[in-house]
Amino acid sequence: MKIDSPSSITSREASIRLEWISTRILPGVAVLLLSIPLCQWADSNLPNGIVPAYIIYMMIVIVLWSMYMAVQYAFVGIAQTWKNKTHACNNQTATNESTAQKPVFLLEAMPIINESENIDTICEVETIEEINEIKVTEDVCAEDTEVLPKENHASATYQQGIDDFYQSQAESQKKKLDTIHEYLLYIMSPFIYEEDMDDFCTDLLRFAMDHNYRPEVEWKRFKTKLSSFDVRHLVWSIAIRLGLGKGKVYSNDDCACYIECRFASLCVTASGEPLSHSTLRNLTVTSNSDQIHCDIQGADGLLFHIPSQLGVEKD
Repeated sequence: MKIDSPSSITSREASIRLEWISTRILPGVAVLLLSIPLCQWADSNLPNGIVPAYIIYMMIVIVLWSMYMAVQYAFVGIAQTWKNKTHACNNQTATNESTAQKPVFLLEAMPIINESENIDTICEVETIEEINEIKVTEDVCAEDTEVLPKENHASATYQQGIDDFYQSQAESQKKKLDTIHEYLLYIMSPFIYEEDMDDFCTDLLRFAMDHNYRPEVEWKRFKTKLSSFDVRHLVWSIAIRLGLGKGKVYSNDDCACYIECRFASLCVTASGEPLSHSTLRNLTVTSNSDQIHCDIQGADGLLFHIPSQLGVEKD
């Protein structure tokens, strides 16, 4: 076996040998020596003969050596991460001249333990590839950051359009219901008791919100007797403002069905026979005894001809 003289050993080989002595040989000897008292302690505390002493010794050696290697690599990883962060900060603030020397600087950041020059070259190439991948990832993230606000803006605008549409629809519906309610309070005041007015208006407003609504209870309480002409004119004046006719929301059949359910006792002939559905569909027919007349909508399409709404222009 040839033993190299001290003069023939390069500084790099000397550092590698010193590295192995300090990180492998000495810790290995320490583990072997520390395992002896631990083995004696474990053997004395375990039942006699349950586990042979040599197996206990081998297990202790393996556990101690594994713990040492885990701690060593953990510290190496922490040190390497800290170096990479430090180098990244230095690269951002470096001048053009220092940037030109970047490959040398990166080489210094590689692991200290290398067994040959080939390993150094491979590690350097891998490090440069990793840095290039990081730069590509940063560029992609930057592009995503630029696109994301545009997408968020488009999504927000889309949702705003939906919200504004339904808010406008709700405001328009509320305006119609408030206008109809005001008309009912005025036009029905001679015929409905004040304490009953809320219930009377509520049912008609339900029909104004849903053309399929059919009341289950007939209204019979009036201050003055009305006729089927009056209630037909009343319902027509409301439905015409909500859309009455072919292809619109309300039909004459909807109005006739509501009148039949709500004002059944008024929809009879002089002999007491119920009026036919086809007769009640004629909502605008008049008689000499009418007390409620058809309120034809004006140019605004909504307001009624009552004092509180006369002369009021559409918003």
